[in-house]
Amino acid sequence: MGFNKYSLQIIIRVVLIFMTLFFAVYFIPRPNRVVTAIFFVLLSISQVLLLIRYFYSINRDLARFLIELKEQDSSEIYFPENLEKDFKNLKYSFQQILDEIKKSRIEKVSQKHYVDYIIENINEGLISFDEDGKIQIINSAAKKLLGIPFLNSVWDLNNIQEGLAKKLVLGKPGNQDLIRTKIEGKINDFLFRIAEVKIEDKIYKVVTFQDLKLELEQNEINSWRKLMRVLTHEMMNSLTPITTLSVASRRILKNNDRLKTIREIEQDDLKDIYKNNETIENRSKGLLDFINQYRQITKVPDLKRQNVKFIPFLEGVKHLFSEEIESKNINFKIQSADQDIEVFIDKKLLEQVIINLIKNSFEAFEKRDKKELSVSVVQDKESILVKLKDNGEGISPEIKDDIFIPFFTTKKQGSGIGLSLSKEIMHKHNGEIYFESQPEEGSTFYLRLKK
Repeated sequence: MGFNKYSLQIIIRVVLIFMTLFFAVYFIPRPNRVVTAIFFVLLSISQVLLLIRYFYSINRDLARFLIELKEQDSSEIYFPENLEKDFKNLKYSFQQILDEIKKSRIEKVSQKHYVDYIIENINEGLISFDEDGKIQIINSAAKKLLGIPFLNSVWDLNNIQEGLAKKLVLGKPGNQDLIRTKIEGKINDFLFRIAEVKIEDKIYKVVTFQDLKLELEQNEINSWRKLMRVLTHEMMNSLTPITTLSVASRRILKNNDRLKTIREIEQDDLKDIYKNNETIENRSKGLLDFINQYRQITKVPDLKRQNVKFIPFLEGVKHLFSEEIESKNINFKIQSADQDIEVFIDKKLLEQVIINLIKNSFEAFEKRDKKELSVSVVQDKESILVKLKDNGEGISPEIKDDIFIPFFTTKKQGSGIGLSLSKEIMHKHNGEIYFESQPEEGSTFYLRLKK
C-alpha cells in the first residue's frame, strides 16, 4: 500500500533515534566512554534533523504540487516522483478532486456564457458599474441607444447629457427617472430604472433603460395592426357576399355577351334578382352601420364637465338596472367610506362607461346561480379609483390583450365598441381604465379619475 511505505520510513527513523539516544544515555555516565557518548548524541541530533528534513521535503513537494494543481488546466495530474512512490492512493484522490474542479469550471463558464447571451439579447439597455463608477457590464442595446461604441466610466455619460451620470450614481434602488437626451441630433426620452447588488462586500449598481418613445411607437403599431385585422375581417364579411350576389345577378341578366330583354327574363329569375338586391341592400346598410360605429369611437364629443356628487351619481346608474337586478336576483352593492366624494366629469359620457361595464358584468352572470356585483369608490389626494368587481365567468387569457380593440367581441349580438369607446372616454378625462380577471372566478375593472 502507498501509505505503508511512508509510515514504515517514519517508524524506522523514530526507532533509530530512540536507539541512538538509548546508547548515548548508556555511555554518558561512563568516564572512559565520553567520546562514544558524544558520538551517539551527535548521531541522534543528526537523525532528528534528517527526520525534520524528510517532513519538510514531503510538505514542500505537496505544496508545490497543490500550487501546480491550482494553476494548471490539464485533465491529468502529475505527482513528483518521490510522492508518486509514497502516496499512490493520494494521487487517485487528488485526481477525483481535480475532476470535480474541472466540472465546476465548465459549469461556471457555461453559466457565464448563458448570462452574457441573455444580457446581449434583451431589448433594454443595461449598464452595471462599481462604487468608483467603473463600468463592469454594458450590453449592445445600451451602446446602440446611447450612440457610443464603448463606455469605460459612468461619468462619461455626462458627455451625452449633462448631469446624467450624477443621477445614476446617486439614484436609489427602485427609482425610475424619465430623462430627455439628444443623441446625434435626435431627441430621446429614456426611462431609467436603478437596482443595486452586493457581491463580496462590493456594491454594484445595475441600470436598465429603454427608449420610451420607441416603445410607445411600437405599441401603437401593434394596436393599429390589431385594429386593421378586425376591420379587414368585418369588411370582408360584408363585401364577399355582396360581390357574390352581384355576380349572380349579372349572370341572370346576361345571355352570352348581351343583356337579356324583359321578355327573356323568367319570373323565377326576377325573384332571384330581387332577393339578391335585397340582401345586398341589407348587407350594405350593415356595412354603413359598422362605419358609423367606427366614427363614434374616433369622434368622441368634447367633454362638458361639471362637479358631480359621485355616490348619488352611481346610485342613479344602478336605478337604471333596477328591474333587471330584481328579476335576475343580482346582489348589487355600492360601497364608499366617503359619501360626499365629488368629481369634475362629463356626466353623460362617464355614465355611458359605467353602464357598459355593468351590462358586461350582467352578461357574465349567465351561467351563475349566485350573482354578485360590487362598485366601490376610494379616493386619495390626487385621484378617485372606482372598482367594479363581479363573480362572473371571467375573461380568458387568450383575449385579454384584445378586449379594448374596436369591434373585437366574443358576443353574438355585440358590436365590439363598448370597451374601446369607454377607454377613449376615460382618456378624454385624463384617466385610465384597466382590469384583472381569472376565468371562472370573475373580473374587476378599475376606473381612475384625476381630481
